[in-house]
Amino acid sequence: MRCPKCHNTNSKVIDSRPSNQSVRRRRECETCLNRFSTVEEISVFDLYVEKRNGTVVLFSEQKLDFGIRKAFNKRRVDEEKIRNLNKKVVENILALDKDVIKSEAIGSIVLKNLKEIDEAAYICFWAMFGNFESVTDFNRLLKEFL
Repeated sequence: MRCPKCHNTNSKVIDSRPSNQSVRRRRECETCLNRFSTVEEISVFDLYVEKRNGTVVLFSEQKLDFGIRKAFNKRRVDEEKIRNLNKKVVENILALDKDVIKSEAIGSIVLKNLKEIDEAAYICFWAMFGNFESVTDFNRLLKEFL
């Protein structure tokens, strides 16, 4: 870890505190004695997503979060519920224990978890990321839901 003041790479950890899915560390530079904090986040490595068009991209928790938040647009939902939903979806994805996962599988996992939290967000997410050919397909979804 580089010191932000003198850019030296030698520092020691003074204190560590876990928080959600990260660890906050208080560090001290061994050269200039400057103290600074770092945050180490848990990251999903070596997980790829196969898109509908066949391309394979690296899994991004930020993209997942963005898509879920779009479904809650103009809905009054507690921020903590959204964070917990994101965490639960990532845990479900990791539980599949695959290196490459299809985007449709991720969508299904999100939908399953969204249905338990907010029905309107469920429909909104399905409308955004479902593969609808016509209004009839959307109407069929609403009938199944009801």
